[in-house]
Amino acid sequence: MRIIILVLFAILLAAVAAVAWSADEAPAQFRFSGSGAIATLDPAQMSWIQDLRIAGLMYEGLFATDPDTLRPIPACAEQIDIDASGREYTFRLRADARWSNGDPVAADDFIFAWRRAIEPGTAADYAFFFHDVEGLADYVAWRWQEINRIAALPPSQRFDAATRHLAEADARFAQTVALRAVNPQTLHLRLRRPVAYWLDIVSFAAAYPLHRRSVEPHRRVGESGIVYYDEQWAKPGCTHYNGPYALSDWRFKRGLTLRRNSHYWDRGRIHIESVACLDVADPDTAWLMYSTGRLDWLPSVEASFAPVLVAQARQRADIHPYRAFGTYYYNINCRPRLWDGRPNPFADPRVRRAFSLAVDRAALVDHVTRRGEPPATTLVPPGVIPDYPSVEGMGFDPGRAQTELAAAGYPGGRGFPRVRLLYSTDGPHGLIAESIAGMWRRTLGVSVRLAGKEVQSFREDKKNQVFMIARASWYGDYLDPTTFLDTLRRENGNNDSAFADDAYEALLDAAEAEHHPGARLSRLAEAERYLVNEAAPIIPLYGFVHIAAFDPARAEGLNVNARMVLSLKDVTLRDNEGTSATAD
Repeated sequence: MRIIILVLFAILLAAVAAVAWSADEAPAQFRFSGSGAIATLDPAQMSWIQDLRIAGLMYEGLFATDPDTLRPIPACAEQIDIDASGREYTFRLRADARWSNGDPVAADDFIFAWRRAIEPGTAADYAFFFHDVEGLADYVAWRWQEINRIAALPPSQRFDAATRHLAEADARFAQTVALRAVNPQTLHLRLRRPVAYWLDIVSFAAAYPLHRRSVEPHRRVGESGIVYYDEQWAKPGCTHYNGPYALSDWRFKRGLTLRRNSHYWDRGRIHIESVACLDVADPDTAWLMYSTGRLDWLPSVEASFAPVLVAQARQRADIHPYRAFGTYYYNINCRPRLWDGRPNPFADPRVRRAFSLAVDRAALVDHVTRRGEPPATTLVPPGVIPDYPSVEGMGFDPGRAQTELAAAGYPGGRGFPRVRLLYSTDGPHGLIAESIAGMWRRTLGVSVRLAGKEVQSFREDKKNQVFMIARASWYGDYLDPTTFLDTLRRENGNNDSAFADDAYEALLDAAEAEHHPGARLSRLAEAERYLVNEAAPIIPLYGFVHIAAFDPARAEGLNVNARMVLSLKDVTLRDNEGTSATAD
């Protein structure tokens, strides 16, 4: 009876929230709710899937990811030449590529955006993508050296020194970085090494162009020479877009609206006039809005009864379970000391291995998540990347887990400090944390404190390593193992474990130097084998299974794919009578 009452109460709360939403919903033909609140509309700053999904509707890179094949296909560029060395690329932009105000998209718009993505004041998690451009990493290192030098000067000297330095930086970038506009429609670059997945990189959000003339006026300069931008540039009406849609409205914690870009070169394939992405924090409310017709699409149903929907998928045409190219795992803080100065027991790989070995992944997916997820012992999802060798990680082994912990000096968990397990309170993360904490208590004899935080606080604590263990997930950005393995490199912006291991770096460096495709993948598999079986800075838990909800008779042509790429090209909306409800 108590469970029934709680379920009914949850439904009642969802209904109240849905009614509140209905009074303030954005008018649009196609409406969906993403996987969380939009954090930023600056492509250089993006790392969360909900942000990347919106960026792909507003901007377009040189190439784009085909939603059917998941391979890169020409987009803003119509021609490409790659030299025999695999290092030099020449992209020819489409003559009819236009910004949403009608301006032609120019090669300089790409150079401006890429430089902005790596500059010290604006670089974020994906700045490392561009470090394969010859001369770029050295330029960034020089910039930081000069910024630190200027910051050490007396305050009265900094402004003049910064002004001189920035003029020199412009000249240095043009002369030493192998990235140039041959003419307004031709972009040429040279890489420091062949990169098998470079066309995937130029398809990614961080490599989208920016409308330089509207963004540059928001440029600001700090006294030490750091360049940053007023965030207003990304707000509605402040810039222009070269993708299928342009931003019309954005309300904090409510959502945003996009309107079809009438200047988009491929606009004949865009049939939906307007799109709204609503920020619906409660997953049960999102489901209620979908089931009552106020949302057309849910990319991932996270409602409490989602496992029931998986069982109903064969009877319901609008429920679409699919395996995503991603892994749910736990980060382990690898720093020598914790955030509060105490010695960190997880700096010892034996402790990290013990905690991984103590997790019964099969029980977790069978009894907690219950979506048919495959248990994971590796970071790279198996069987997705062509020709990548199979890697086996550590499975559930209580005896070995206890032996490893005892060898580290904590037999039976005695003397081990209380473990702070950090997770975000959205979705099922709390239930997962409770289950795994119980496994650690029973197998290792340790005490665990669950630290649930709302999403923004969770992100801040995680980025600053204010945890011992924290929930994490990663979706592949391109079809290569490095999209996962590079996240644990020492200097990678996504390395929330603060993992720094010379042996792992050497294994990845050896793979990077290998030009034979098969041998390169074998070396990467060796690196992953070491990562998950020896170093263990993460605890892989399961591969993602998402449940998309949409009526294929309503959204004709919409599909789901492992990369979660949203393309609205050739998608037609139909009303209940089957008549097209979209623009011609």
